[in-house]
Amino acid sequence: MDLSGNHSMRRVGSSTDIEFAEIEVFAPTVEASWAALQRRYADKITDAEIDHLFACFVLGLTSPVYAEREPVLHFELCRALVAIKLSPERANTALHAVPEPTQPWVASACDLIEKQGAKIGLSLREKTRNFDDFLTAEASDAAHQGASAITRENQHDQMCRGVSKD
Repeated sequence: MDLSGNHSMRRVGSSTDIEFAEIEVFAPTVEASWAALQRRYADKITDAEIDHLFACFVLGLTSPVYAEREPVLHFELCRALVAIKLSPERANTALHAVPEPTQPWVASACDLIEKQGAKIGLSLREKTRNFDDFLTAEASDAAHQGASAITRENQHDQMCRGVSKD
């Protein structure tokens, strides 16, 4: 992929010191997903579980563009996006460790949230048809899609918990 265009780039503070233009496209969706996770789960599960759910969403979001590319680049992009909201230590833990679930539904929520992120990422990719367009897509549209998807996911979680209690 040629990132030499006139796109805004953000330097990732890691040992590989990579720059990603994609952060500007993904950031609004990442911010919206973090806010939705906080609203929905802050008083229900641990910070480590929320952090891991967030990392799962980011992995899913970026997979449609990066799944077929070099894994190190995909991981570094995920790290950079997770670090938008988490400290480097928390981001590293969220990406490398699965916390012990405090609620029985948390393990399945990870898969569901990752899949929801992938749907949003695929939608962004398909809507723009090529990566240059993807990089210049309107951030507000991406944020709206992210917030809508998280809302649908939360409704699904509520229905699943309601069924399992009976």
